[in-house]
Amino acid sequence: MKLSAAALAFAAAELALGLIAGRYFEWGRAEALLFFAFRPWLLLILAAFLSREPWHSRIAAYAIFLILAASCETFLLLALGASSPWAEMLRGVAAGLVMVLVIDLALQSARLLSARWGAIVAALALFILLLTPFGHFFHERIILPPERGAANERPNLMLMTALPIIWGEGGAFDPESRPAASHRALEREFRVRPLDVLDEASLSSGKLLLLAQPPLLAPHELAAFDAWVRRGGRSLILTDPSLTWPSRLPLGDTRRPPPTGLLGPLLEHWGLRLEPAERRGPGASPMPTAGGKRRLTMEQPGRFASRPGMCRISPDLLVARCRIGKGEAILVADADLMRDDLWVAPGRDGDKRHNRLSDNPQIVADWLDELSGRQRERLDGEVEWLAEDADRGAALLLALLPLILGVAVILILRAKTRT
Repeated sequence: MKLSAAALAFAAAELALGLIAGRYFEWGRAEALLFFAFRPWLLLILAAFLSREPWHSRIAAYAIFLILAASCETFLLLALGASSPWAEMLRGVAAGLVMVLVIDLALQSARLLSARWGAIVAALALFILLLTPFGHFFHERIILPPERGAANERPNLMLMTALPIIWGEGGAFDPESRPAASHRALEREFRVRPLDVLDEASLSSGKLLLLAQPPLLAPHELAAFDAWVRRGGRSLILTDPSLTWPSRLPLGDTRRPPPTGLLGPLLEHWGLRLEPAERRGPGASPMPTAGGKRRLTMEQPGRFASRPGMCRISPDLLVARCRIGKGEAILVADADLMRDDLWVAPGRDGDKRHNRLSDNPQIVADWLDELSGRQRERLDGEVEWLAEDADRGAALLLALLPLILGVAVILILRAKTRT
């Protein structure tokens, strides 16, 4: 009973640490990875606390801890809108079981060497090890889904942009310049070929084009692009009326991306008008997809207005879908969504599925696949974001239910033993 109470207390501690120290609701995900980050430390403390107990009592306490923690977190995620947290929970339990058995084996081996100080020294050594990335390596490898390389099917994609995403602001010959994470994400899904000019020769080599805040195009380039679309070309156009892209280059430097969209004549020809929006600052919004919802973060996006005719505008005025002759274009009134800082988390592996702040590159890939008539599973995996209408209070109460039941069982058993 004492060991069960200890396991229950540690399960409650994991839930509290994730919610309070981890600021779970600010994280924005209906996932358990944040709770798992605290688990190795709790398992080490629990194993050290139980190091003098018989082996079968220790194993039972570890199992109770993992089952209770998984139950609390599963109930929380389901109440917050997670569609299927079961696989994540199973990976968490498996990783916790492997880790605690390794920790337990190390502590017990150290106790055989020195009954008085062995477990203490081993616990301190394991504590120091957990401070290093290597200490969490195997735990993370079990918890995180396996990463995939480039997609098996990578359609050809032409790219024209003035945004510094291909080589950075310094250009290809600057040793400090690197491709942006947004560009790397595109290259995992598509065979990207940059274009320097839009003319009949360059456009004839492909059927799909991403035009992202391009430089000022000459009239003959706009005419060639319009003719290419009307012959059956497909294009995703990101055009921003108030680009906020940060730059180290001085104002007036031609290497800076244009602060406003320069496609006005083309948009007018298609019956569209790009206008600045009143809202300010970055904001995330859910985007419907075939598999559920994705999260798109933009900063000062514009809006479209149109004459009746070739284009349909979304209710939020951010996206226009146009049938132009035999071709099609999707236009988005924002180009800052390609900025890494709007979707990449700080630190190591910030663009990975388990760290990213939004789904911006995945949504761009979705739009491109929509234009191509394809439907592919995204390479970087789906994130379960918090449902906007989730009742957080009810979710917390539901998460506490296994702990309340555990306390009730302990009290009933204790009352029976006294009688």
